[in-house]
Parts: sequence; structure tokens; C-alpha cells
Amino acid sequence: MNLKTFLHLISIFATVITGYFTAYAAVPADKGNIRLLQRLDSIIANQKDIVREKEIRIAGLRQTLAKTKESRERLGLSKQLYDEYIVFDSDSALYYATEARKLTEKVMPDNYDEQTEWKLNEAFIYTVQGLYDTTMELLKGIDSSRLSDDMKSMLYGNLSYIYSMRSVYLLPNKEMSRKDLAIANQYRDSIQAMKLPETHGLLWVPIAAAIDRDGVDISALNVSRLKKKVDQSTGASRDNAIDAYWLSRYYEALGDEDSMVKYKTMAAINDALIVNREIAAIQELATYLFGKGDLNRAYNYLIYTVEQANLYHNRYRMVNLSDVLPTVRDAYREELEKRDRRLSSFVLILGILSLVLIASIIFIVIEFRKLKKMRNLLKEANTELHQSVKERDRSILQRDEAIASLEKANTELNEANKQKLSLLAYAFKLTTQYINALEGYRKKLLKKYKVKQIEDLGVLINDPELIKEQYQGFYESFDRTVLSIYPDFVEDYNKTVPEDSRVSPEAIAKTKTLNTKLRIYALRRLGISKSAEIAEMLNVSIRTVYNNRTNES
Repeated sequence: MNLKTFLHLISIFATVITGYFTAYAAVPADKGNIRLLQRLDSIIANQKDIVREKEIRIAGLRQTLAKTKESRERLGLSKQLYDEYIVFDSDSALYYATEARKLTEKVMPDNYDEQTEWKLNEAFIYTVQGLYDTTMELLKGIDSSRLSDDMKSMLYGNLSYIYSMRSVYLLPNKEMSRKDLAIANQYRDSIQAMKLPETHGLLWVPIAAAIDRDGVDISALNVSRLKKKVDQSTGASRDNAIDAYWLSRYYEALGDEDSMVKYKTMAAINDALIVNREIAAIQELATYLFGKGDLNRAYNYLIYTVEQANLYHNRYRMVNLSDVLPTVRDAYREELEKRDRRLSSFVLILGILSLVLIASIIFIVIEFRKLKKMRNLLKEANTELHQSVKERDRSILQRDEAIASLEKANTELNEANKQKLSLLAYAFKLTTQYINALEGYRKKLLKKYKVKQIEDLGVLINDPELIKEQYQGFYESFDRTVLSIYPDFVEDYNKTVPEDSRVSPEAIAKTKTLNTKLRIYALRRLGISKSAEIAEMLNVSIRTVYNNRTNES
């Protein structure tokens, strides 16, 4: 087995192990709202700090109340303490609601709205505690005709809440449960009929009524208003929690699970931040997450809900949780047992993987040493090969230089041959011309001789112009031939003489005529070196040839 195959097997083994771990990894139930859920987790984890702050605030109010004697000031402090306790501690809330009602009757004997408000507050707490008979007895004596619209809406809201809660409590008796739910919706309809401004915080009422009536269409305008309010709300409050809760119920009825989880989580966050222990959102959220397999969150949320219900003494919530919690607890316990078994398997697999890893390291070290040795051998072979390549390249370069020299020599030889052939042709031509000239001159002399023109014959023989003409023709032919054979003739000549003795290539190219110096240089280049021969060929004196040769550098 080579190193590559071994590493490939290790990779396959690691992939199988990773897949095994991943198969049992917890998957978030709702990825789209994971940040909201994580925020809720964080708030619940830090709930003790939030409760401590609230308890410090309540302790301060109670100390102030204990020192206050004036009834009106005591009424104001009792209201504040009721607001703090209303969803935090039902027993304390009931106590301060009763105190506030008594103080209101004393301080405001003629204010029927204020007295009714505190009766309704007491009734709300009794409802939470499951004391429905006490609640109805307390509300029976209220005369709605004496109430303002604001207080009527509060009365109808409380009655709607009471009958709605009792309908759930009476679920085993479906007929009575439906009857109470119908009464609750009638009170909600009464609130809607009053057409109160949006600032009353009752935008959720028509949506709640429509949800409780199966098959009734929900107004898009009502949903839009409520959604706008929830999305734009800042800070935690009970009203914001209620609004978000009913918006989640709307999306739940619509089948939009993502939006349902979003707003139910927002409602739960508001409840947790204000330490609202009369909660429904987080319980329903836990049930949903349990159905999606997120057992950790479902269990933690339900335990939190149970703790809050016990602290708040909420009988309805405790009864309701008693049906759900055992199922979730059993599933959670089973999941923990599965995790323990998986953990044991993981430990065993991890031990095997550790042994494999140690064996892999040993194998890799051995293979690495072999590889290092092979690399050294390869490096030596590569150095030798590199040296051989260098020598080969050097030989090729020398060969190429030799070929280039031969090609250059061959080119020069060919050029010299061409020049020789040109000169040979020129010599043949020149010889022929002179033979023809001599033949013409002979015929001319013979003609004079035949007609006995002895004097004219003498004149012709003594005429020097005849020879000059022949030499002039020779010079012209000689000049053209030299310039055609040697295109760089003038440049080469200028290199051999001082600067003041140089001639213009342009002037020579224009006239196609050489002077005596250039003709002497041309004959020397053609291989004629003796001054006497040069003087004879150019019809000049030896002194002239000598003087022109000494001027060359």
C-alpha cells in the first residue's frame, strides 16, 4: 500500500465518522427565526437578573407605601404595586387591587369608573387563579349603564377574557366550552361596535374574535394595522406581548409557520423581559418546537413555563401543562438516553480513530523518510541531467555558431564568385570592345591608305584625342562596373582616408563617376597592387599612383 492509497482510506474513514456525528446533530427547528429564538434563550438564561431588578423596584415602592399615611398617595402607590404584580405574583396583585378598591371608595366615593376598574382588576386575578364563581359574583353588581365608553370596553374585555379562559378550562365538556367561547366573542363584538380609537391598544380584538370563530374571514385591514403596530413597537410591555401573540395566532391559522414562530417568539420575549408569568406564547412555542424535533428548546421552555405558572399560582396554566409536560419530559429523557448511548459509541469510535491516527502518523513518518531518500536520489539525478543538458546546449550553440560562420563564409564566397564572374564578364566585354575599336581604326587607316590619303593618314596617327576618347569610354565603363559590384564602395573608401579627403557618397551616386583616387583604390581592391600596373591601366604616371596611395590611412 502506498502513501496516497493509505491517505485516501483515512479520508474515507473520517468522512464516515463525520457523517455519523452529523446524522445525530441537533438541527434548529426554525432556521429563519434562529436569532430571535437565541435571544429568547439568552433572556430566559438571565431571568434571575431581570427578576432581581423588578424585586428591587417593588421593594422600594413597598417601603414608600409603609411610610405614607395620606390616602390619596397610598392609592397611587397601590396602583403602581398592582401594575408591578399583575403578571408577576397573583396573590400580591390581588392584595393591592383590593387595597386600591377600598381606597378608591374612600377617596373617590362618587367616581363609579374608578371603583369599577378596581373590581375588574380583582376579577382578572380571580380568573387567573381559576376562581370563576368568585369572579362572576364580583362582576354581577356592576351597572354598565353608569360606565364611560373606556370603562365599558375594559368590562367587556374582562368578561371576554373570563369566558375565553373558562372555555379552555371546560374543554372536556365540548358543549359548555363552545357556549363560553361564543359568549367571549359576543363581548369582543361589543368592543368592536364601540369603535374606540386605535390608541386603546385593542387592535387584536377583532382578530382574536375571528380566529375563535372557525371559517370567519379576518379583515386584511385589521391585520395590517396590528402588524404595523407590532413591527414598529419598541420596548417590552404587556400590550406588545398580547399584540404579537394574536398576530402569531393569525399566521398560525393561515398556515404560515415561519411568521407564526417569529411573532410568537416576539411575544415570549416581551413576556420574559417584563417577567410576565401569565404566559401562553412560550408554552405554545414549546409545543410547536417539540413537534419539529427541537427537544432541548421545547423542554427548557416548558420547564420555564411551569416555574412561572407555579410562582404566579395560575391554576389554568398548571392544569394545562400537566397534560403536555409528561410527554415532553419522557421524550426529552429518551433523547438524553439516546445521546448517552451515542456518546459511548462516539468515545469508542474516537478511541479507534486515535489508534488509526497513531498508526497513520507512524506510517507517514516511515513513508516520509523513504520519500526524502528518493528526493535526494532524484535531486542528484536531476543535477547530473541538468549538467548534461548544459553540455548539450553548449555543443548545440557551438554547432550553431560554426554553421553561422560557414553560412557567412559561404555567402561571402558566393558574393566573391559573383564579383569575379562580373569582373570576368566585364573583362571579356572590354576586350571585345577594344578589339572592335582596333578593327574599326584599322579599317579607317586602310581606307585612307588605299586612296593614297597619306597626309590624312598621318594626321589620324598623330591625333592624341583618339586615345583620350578610348580611355574616357574605359573610365566610364570601369566606374559603372565598380559601383555596381561594390554598392558600399565609397563608404569603404572613406574609412581608409582622413576626414578632409573623404568624398560624398551622394555626389558619386548622382554622377556615377569616380575620380583618379577612387579608381586607384578600386584596382587595389581588385587585387592589383603594383603602382606600375595601375599607372599603365589608368594611363597615369607612377608618381600620381604613388601620391594617391600615400594619402590613404
